[in-house]
Amino acid sequence: MSGVAPSVRNRRPPGVRREEILRVATEMFGDSGYRGVSLADIAARVGISQPGLIHHFKNKEELLLAALERRDEDSRDHMDAMFQEMSVADALISLCRHNVEDPTAMRLYAVESAESIEPGHPAREFFLRRYARVRERVAERIRRDQELRRLPAALDPVVLAGEMIAVMDGLQVQWLLDPTMDLPGRMAAYLERLIIKEDR
Repeated sequence: MSGVAPSVRNRRPPGVRREEILRVATEMFGDSGYRGVSLADIAARVGISQPGLIHHFKNKEELLLAALERRDEDSRDHMDAMFQEMSVADALISLCRHNVEDPTAMRLYAVESAESIEPGHPAREFFLRRYARVRERVAERIRRDQELRRLPAALDPVVLAGEMIAVMDGLQVQWLLDPTMDLPGRMAAYLERLIIKEDR
């Protein structure tokens, strides 16, 4: 009886176990970076063997990309919902508020996007594709705001989209260093300078 107790105690439904691994990996990659953590480290934190982890994710690269994809899907879903009704400025401020509710995922993104500058990093292509996709999505919403006379028509939507993303990413890093900073407020102050004011 004592021989089977550990396996029974450690058993989880596959979906639950996968989510647990992703949660722990998000935290550990965000804290230590891709190079600073091993599959064995993650497996130990989860409380399973390394072969047990490999049953869900075949290697560390696949696990990192799965963690990044999950964070990206959450961000994308939030933005898509906000873009249905909000201006680009209000949607980005809303995303800032959303992100501060999950600092672990924000840290993962900040650390791995910086590390992906390194040639050969497993997340390099992920971030190249993501930035291209997000720039175009934000630029699309900028064009609509320009048509609605919320933003100056003379501004290049793609260039402005890249600037907005850069400001937001930079502010998120500052917030991770000092969470007392008002991240949504700083983002709002930046965007306010771009918005066309109605004549009073």
